[in-house]
Amino acid sequence: MGSAYNDLLQGILWNSSARIERDDEGEWVTKGNVTEQGLIKFFMAVVGADGCNEQRNALTDENTLQLISFSSSRKRASIVIRNPEEEGTDKEVRIYTKGAPDMLFPKLSGVLDAEGNTKGIEDSVSCPPELVKIGNEHETTYLGILEKTVKLFASKAFRTILVTYRDMSLSEFESIKAENNDFEKEADREILEQDLVAVGIFGLQDPLRNGIIESIKKVGAAGITTIMCTGDNIDTAIAISKNAGILPEGHPIEKYTCMTGKDFRETVGGLV
Repeated sequence: MGSAYNDLLQGILWNSSARIERDDEGEWVTKGNVTEQGLIKFFMAVVGADGCNEQRNALTDENTLQLISFSSSRKRASIVIRNPEEEGTDKEVRIYTKGAPDMLFPKLSGVLDAEGNTKGIEDSVSCPPELVKIGNEHETTYLGILEKTVKLFASKAFRTILVTYRDMSLSEFESIKAENNDFEKEADREILEQDLVAVGIFGLQDPLRNGIIESIKKVGAAGITTIMCTGDNIDTAIAISKNAGILPEGHPIEKYTCMTGKDFRETVGGLV
């Protein structure tokens, strides 16, 4: 398997709070954050639970330099690791960052192409056939391809997670650390989350719970208006609203039918 695959594997398994453990029947199961569980299950299907645990255990506490945790406002998480095999090079330290594409797109400087080469995020590239109809351009940039991919996933009610990395020498890392309060606070560490290279986008779908569609119908019949409010991509929320019956197919999207958390807070005048 290529280096891009290894970057995805490490970018998920190392930069994750979810875990794999045996249940009472001795079967391997995932535990923890449900989104991260979905990502880990993907790799369990590829390399198995033992392969995933072997990869996770390859990262020692000694070589884990920093953690930048996920929060609903940041919508991303990072881990900083040291690779002893790259000692003395400009790849000795790697930052893996994963999170919501809209939060990470402004921080991208590059992308890995299909051959594993790093390309500039604004470099031109031919548009894959499956993405041509999303937007009007047949030729676009790598950033444009990523944006089209997010829109494609969102139209299918998939949530999206972007996996990225950044390399630097140990001396550069230590210099950045010294210039930013020795990373005493989490806000100091966020300086590391820039000049990122995009590796890949995952699409995850949260199945509707049983009875949701029937419940939406009942409250509608009672004269109650249901609104979708999301912290995720608005296009994903619109697609889920259609699946759940909140937004009937062919019905125009009204101002308050689907809202982001930010729009909702502004509409109600802020939180108390």
